Amino acid sequence: MRTFKTASALAMLLAASSAMADSGTEQLKGTYVFSGSTVCAVSPAFITPTSYTPPAGFRANLTAIGDTFPVTFSIQGTQTFNGDGTGRIEARIVSLSFGNQMSGAATDQETQFTYSIDDDGNVMTQNGQSRSVFVAGPRTGQEISTSNVPIFVGHLSSDRKSMSLATFNPGVETVTRLVPGPELVESLRLCHRSRTAIRIGRGDD
Repeated sequence: MRTFKTASALAMLLAASSAMADSGTEQLKGTYVFSGSTVCAVSPAFITPTSYTPPAGFRANLTAIGDTFPVTFSIQGTQTFNGDGTGRIEARIVSLSFGNQMSGAATDQETQFTYSIDDDGNVMTQNGQSRSVFVAGPRTGQEISTSNVPIFVGHLSSDRKSMSLATFNPGVETVTRLVPGPELVESLRLCHRSRTAIRIGRGDD
């Protein structure tokens, strides 16, 4: 796989992302099966039947204001690139949370995303707001959304059959509880992610 030669390659790719139609996105089309891992530092809200205290969050220099706890994820699913700078992710996430009480969970997640690619095969993707449903663990049946996930940057192989992606810079993400209502920000978090993918469909249908 090709690699970034200089930081200017990323700068050009970021500039291209503002004009997806001109960034050669037709070079990347099809469905990829992917897997990867995520580790997060979570700043939680405190929610009781009668009160809500929002998460303390993080400073501008990405240090925690209050207490945090770690969460780790594995993820596996499909990522479809439409050839026009848009796409869709469907995935199963398995997580371990090390808060006051260690627990495990599984969620099914759907996410829309945008992407750009340059002539050297450098890829950038930006997830939109995702929606996840808990299907195993103590929160089974609950639903959450995740927003402000930082961009992924990676590399597409010359034969277009595989790629790698990872978080380029950390940023503060927002996790919102949707069900049960009312909607509440349940945590802010800092995460890093890595993904590897293999093409399983060309997207020619």
